[in-house]
Amino acid sequence: MKSLSIVIPCFNEEDNISSLFDNLETLKKSYEYLEIIVVDNGSTDDSLHKIQLHKLYKNKLIKLVIVEKNIGYGNGIMEGVYRSTSKYISWCHADLQTPPQYVCDAFEKNFDKLENEKIIIKGKRLNRDIFDQIFTFGMSIIASLIFGKKLTDINAQPKIFSKNFLSFFKNPPNDFSLDIYLMVVAIQNHYKIIEYPVRWDERVAGEAKGGGSIKAKLRLIIQTLKCIIALKKKFKTS
Repeated sequence: MKSLSIVIPCFNEEDNISSLFDNLETLKKSYEYLEIIVVDNGSTDDSLHKIQLHKLYKNKLIKLVIVEKNIGYGNGIMEGVYRSTSKYISWCHADLQTPPQYVCDAFEKNFDKLENEKIIIKGKRLNRDIFDQIFTFGMSIIASLIFGKKLTDINAQPKIFSKNFLSFFKNPPNDFSLDIYLMVVAIQNHYKIIEYPVRWDERVAGEAKGGGSIKAKLRLIIQTLKCIIALKKKFKTS
């Protein structure tokens, strides 16, 4: 029997809530097995209020997890993951740059493999601008060299895996290195990583957490490198 949880962390996404929930409402009607877990990850804007006003919340068609203080992207996701009741778990972003429909598409297409093989499904982003492609390629090479394992398009969404896979998680990181952590843990435990192509749209509303300017992206590169190095130390001592 199919069962899948989608965990969606929201941090200051008030301008995206309406469109996001329209998408989620369509998914709930199309996939009876779907559990949706929305995490308000310490938002300081009106995100939580807008979530609570929506009929999906009022009709108890989603689970809402409230994190009082944002201590990181990874922590927000894991707060939702730990509340999942499904056999399979996924996470994706609230910004709709990769619409949540892709989670169900990837799950449906690879369900037999998920049932019978040790696999992790991750997105592979298409139609991105050249600077973003260069950034992703560079970070993938650096991460691959540091961990000695091939890692590509690390931050692409969604991520989908069996709940049993969580047994390999040992104090997962609170920051945005969680995506790298998942992939390294998968490879170390002989899971195959399957990439599923997803469309990458422009952000319609809200602020990109990585920033949209060159300066902001350079700052993101530095932060990413720090996370990768910290994660390497974490694996050495674990």
